Amino acid sequence: MESFNFSSLMEGKNYSLPEQIANYILSKIFIGEVQQGKRLIESEIAKELNVSNIPVREAFYILQNTGIIERLPRKGVRVKSITEQEMSDYTDALIELFRLGVDYSASKWDDEKRNHLKQYLKEANEMLLENNILQYVVKVHRLCGYIFDVAENKAFIKFYSDITFITNAYSQMMWGEVDKTKERYMHLEALVDALVHSNFEQAKEAFEILTRQSLSLKMP
Repeated sequence: MESFNFSSLMEGKNYSLPEQIANYILSKIFIGEVQQGKRLIESEIAKELNVSNIPVREAFYILQNTGIIERLPRKGVRVKSITEQEMSDYTDALIELFRLGVDYSASKWDDEKRNHLKQYLKEANEMLLENNILQYVVKVHRLCGYIFDVAENKAFIKFYSDITFITNAYSQMMWGEVDKTKERYMHLEALVDALVHSNFEQAKEAFEILTRQSLSLKMP
């Protein structure tokens, strides 16, 4: 099975049936149709999707491994609840990880990579103009994650994937405010502009502002 991150899963790549079901459940969590703490019943999801219980059970294991759901003794499978402190901790870790990614990538940028970055920004803007917040977040995730591709550090890529599964899934209420999301787009533009012009400290600052505002967290 090919490994996947938030972007690849939410973009609906050609994955197996369990991965498609995991994507379906994750989408419902992201848009707020399935709330934190809600019990997920295998047979009900199987009936809803007209599949057997087996791929649903495998989808549960996929989401359990990403930290999105949990299996509790005598309580079954539930969407994992996350506290404000946990979200704050994940956000701090994500910001520090991005700073490291920028430092590791600093000497590896060229015109081709800069053009990739600008293309990702264009695609994100197109989704935002269409008010497609889910796909906008997917594009933003891919854009920011590209820094780790440029850095060519597999550990950073994995950590970024692990953290953003959590932050993206549990920040749906913040992202869902379309007008505020559009206002924050300026920080994404600033991030890309800074990287394109090798202003790496400015890129770090723009990412922190974008991330904290998106998750409704105050700057330290």
